[in-house]
Amino acid sequence: MFSKNSFWLLLVLAAGAVIGGLLGQSLETTKPFGAATDFLVRKYQVLQVPPVDMDLYIARVSLGLTFSPNLVAILGMILGAILFNKF
Repeated sequence: MFSKNSFWLLLVLAAGAVIGGLLGQSLETTKPFGAATDFLVRKYQVLQVPPVDMDLYIARVSLGLTFSPNLVAILGMILGAILFNKF
């Protein structure tokens, strides 16, 4: 289904999103760019899968997914993809 390159690309994109998200949170607390910081840390909902409950009689499992990155996380993913293609 996925080749090794696809796996590494997804891993690099996820790492870029996480690092960008952490950077966005730190920007939100320090606000170094003033009003422009609010634009950079605003979250954009891209994907939302509502939770599904499964009752397995010995345990109840609830699964759901929400993907809402901020602009800094999106920029981190783009930077990760560029670096992936360079190396």
